[in-house]
Amino acid sequence: MTEKAPFELSRIYAKGWSAGGSSTIEESDDGVEAAIAALNPYQDGAERERWALGFQDALRRSQKMAGRARAPRKSSVRAQCAPTGE
Repeated sequence: MTEKAPFELSRIYAKGWSAGGSSTIEESDDGVEAAIAALNPYQDGAERERWALGFQDALRRSQKMAGRARAPRKSSVRAQCAPTGE
């Protein structure tokens, strides 16, 4: 087994990130680790770990962003645009 260069590992992380960002898996699902392991196309330890890390990071990020999109927003813009009663 040859050691992977940092650039190669970063590309593998990016592939995991891409897969995780488009995944429908929820981080809170039971067996999420097993589901990620089943999707992981790499057999080598370092490659497999790097891909899984990218997948998990993207999964967390996409779910965090989805949570922000659902959060109620302040109505400060509406107050500024409301008619003054003229």
